[in-house]
Amino acid sequence: MNNKEVLAAFFKAENERNWNIYQRFLHSEISWQLFGKEEKKIIGVENYMQVIKKAYSNTDAQFSCVNMQISSDGNRIVTYLVNNFGARSLDIFDFKDGMIYREYEFILD
Repeated sequence: MNNKEVLAAFFKAENERNWNIYQRFLHSEISWQLFGKEEKKIIGVENYMQVIKKAYSNTDAQFSCVNMQISSDGNRIVTYLVNNFGARSLDIFDFKDGMIYREYEFILD
């Protein structure tokens, strides 16, 4: 599975709330920087999973990837995501060993 396919499967698992599959795509040294109303940095799979589960605890939001750009080596993927409520984000994913190693998420709405 190449990194584009990994990310597509990751997004599918997130929309389905299949957290067991979802966390399999996260590198053990995952770092997620979230830039919204405030800046947060989440380190480690356990912390990442707590934050993502909490974010989805009271919503049925689904999102789609409107645009995806892939670096020449395939280890960085930039996505433009929009959920069914119209909220947008720009997400940058770095890959290591075929897993998501770093995520930078910029909330636009």
